[in-house]
Amino acid sequence: MTDAFSYDLLEYPSHVHPQAHPSRLAAIGRLHGLASASPAACRLLEVGCGDGLQLLTLAMAYPRSRFVGIDLSRAAIARGEAMRRTLGLDNLQLVAADLAEWDPGPSPFDYIVAHGFYSWVPDCVRERLLALCRQALSAHGIAYVSYNALPGCHLRRLMWDMLGHHTRGIEDPRERIAAACALLECLDTDVAGSKLYGEIIRSEARDLLRRTEMSVLFHDDLADINQPFSITNFAAHAAASGLRYLAEADYHEASDAGLAPGARERFAARANGDRLQREQYLDYLKGRRFRQTLLCHAEASMREAPDSAMVRGLHAVGHLRIDAADGGTLDLAQGVAACFTSGDGAALTTDHPVIKAALAIIGNAFPGAPGFEDVLAAAREASRSPHSIEADAQALAHAWLSAFELGLLTLHCDPPDFATEAGAKPKVNALARMQVESGSDLLTSLRPSMVRVDSVLAIELIRLLDGKRDRAALRRDLAARMVEREASAPAADASAHDAAWWEARLDGMLEDGLRQTARMALLVA
Repeated sequence: MTDAFSYDLLEYPSHVHPQAHPSRLAAIGRLHGLASASPAACRLLEVGCGDGLQLLTLAMAYPRSRFVGIDLSRAAIARGEAMRRTLGLDNLQLVAADLAEWDPGPSPFDYIVAHGFYSWVPDCVRERLLALCRQALSAHGIAYVSYNALPGCHLRRLMWDMLGHHTRGIEDPRERIAAACALLECLDTDVAGSKLYGEIIRSEARDLLRRTEMSVLFHDDLADINQPFSITNFAAHAAASGLRYLAEADYHEASDAGLAPGARERFAARANGDRLQREQYLDYLKGRRFRQTLLCHAEASMREAPDSAMVRGLHAVGHLRIDAADGGTLDLAQGVAACFTSGDGAALTTDHPVIKAALAIIGNAFPGAPGFEDVLAAAREASRSPHSIEADAQALAHAWLSAFELGLLTLHCDPPDFATEAGAKPKVNALARMQVESGSDLLTSLRPSMVRVDSVLAIELIRLLDGKRDRAALRRDLAARMVEREASAPAADASAHDAAWWEARLDGMLEDGLRQTARMALLVA
């Protein structure tokens, strides 16, 4: 079964990947001294784009930029092309072609993205991808290449080998998936051997069964080619094509904050100031399984260490919680510490009044991305700072960079625009409304990200958010929709409610629903 045929036969699920967004790539490039193009005026190529969902969101957000996607699956490209035409996106081109034979044309790209591609193609195609990055990337351009990483994937390789043997000779994708799941269930319950071996195998089997979509299991874990790489080997491959390691797209992955103080000292000694060795030894300590590596031209003028001064031209996003000493109320006084945390455990503690105020402003603005200068001005006013603007700016810039390195904030250059509050006649972005109409509850936000809508009421509200209805019309039409829903339900009975009941109920729910829709970044500005 060829890769093209398998992807045409069984659709790979469409997702957007926020870490590959050009506003984030540009921010990292600028921190490291590259004159990275603004996503608002750039050219971006995605290799292995599937149906181009990521590119559709970018083309909507940045109408002055040009986007190109290439994929071997004609079925995926056909789906994407249908969406592109419906959305009227003339700044996006989707191409069904073999990368080995495709000509990118004379105009360079500021960004080249290849997500979930490098580990799953033959060596000759990997070489072609890196050669393409060298050939088609602009002088200050950034290439994003993700791949399965070693040493962490040695553990998952146990499962790949077992599943490959068990499903050998099975051509039909669904039969192959069923056979793989049967073996995983068996491994979960029947594995013997040493205690350590049993724990590892059971953990890996459960992880695949519970966390992996079945089509992903087929295309990724049951693929004939699934080659992981160490960071040093990958960087060597890139260097042979005239490319240089820049950073990781998930920037906080390079942090050693999770290590004990003694371990950090020993780790630093082993790395001896070499960035790639630092990354390699950190992978040994963390067992990282997946990398999203950024590359630039070998001769590009870049800084190995990020420059905090460049933060001042960027924007920040953070879903922050405050752990204040007095139980939650933020005290902006000098010397009173507050700890800011994110949902994934990142934390930063500070007693600096301007930094505390700034982080609180960013957290309150989520999912919006306020700019540095605006946050600085508001934080100085809130804290009544007695210091000079320059002193506060330097302190805040260092704090933003530290928070970025820890994963507490993401930094953006010219982030996409969307409404953070529901206006008089709110409107959901056209792509999300198209997804709802197709029956999906997994929608594309304008951040972008994938968000799941978990209630019938919310789905019907999104369908009505076309920018033409005010609150009264929304309440009336949403009530009518819910009456229709109840009447058509298989278990419809005398307990169904009329429109008046629903309108009264929506009096206390509509505004909350609109706030939640805005918080999911589904509303256009």
